[in-house]
Amino acid sequence: MSQIITVTPTEEGKGYWLHQGLAKDHFAQIESADVLIVPEKDFCQGVPFVFHQDTAALFKYLRTNLEDSTSVEVCASDEEYMEIALHSATHRFSTIITTYVAAPLIVGLLTNYLYDNLKAKPTDNVEVALVVEDHECKAFKFEFTGKAEDFGLLADKVGELARNCKATDGESDARESK
Repeated sequence: MSQIITVTPTEEGKGYWLHQGLAKDHFAQIESADVLIVPEKDFCQGVPFVFHQDTAALFKYLRTNLEDSTSVEVCASDEEYMEIALHSATHRFSTIITTYVAAPLIVGLLTNYLYDNLKAKPTDNVEVALVVEDHECKAFKFEFTGKAEDFGLLADKVGELARNCKATDGESDARESK
C-alpha cells in the first residue's frame, strides 16, 4: 500500500451530518460537539450507516484524553449504532469531524491511539478520514491511506491548514477592529 494523503473540499461537515436524522435522542450534544465521529454512508445495500470496528473504544479514548472544554460525540443513537468489521491488516477509523483549532490535537491523539491501544507496527496499513472545518465553516476532508510510520505526514498537512486558518482568522479580527 503506497502512502497517499488527499485534501479536498467537502460539503459533509457537521451541518451535513446534523441534517441526516441521526442521534435525535442527543441532538443538542451532537450540535455542540467540538469533535464528531460520523459513520460511513451506504457501505452496503440495506445498511445506510455503519461505523468502523472499535469506534466505541476510540470514542472513549478521545473523551478520556481531551480537555474537559473539548466535547466529543458519536453521530448515532444506541439503536442506530452499527459496526462493520473488515478483516484485513489495515487499521481503519471512522470519519472524524472537528474544528481547525482542535484538529492537530486530534491527529496527535489518533497517533497515540494507533500505537498504544491498537499496537500498530510501523509497517501496518492505516486508513483515516478527518474533516476539518475552518473559521468560515468551510470543510476540508483529509484522507490518509498508508503505513503507520508515515501517519505523521497527516499531522503536517492538518497543522498547515490550522496555521493558515489561524493566520487568516487573525487577519479578519484585525480588519474588524479597525
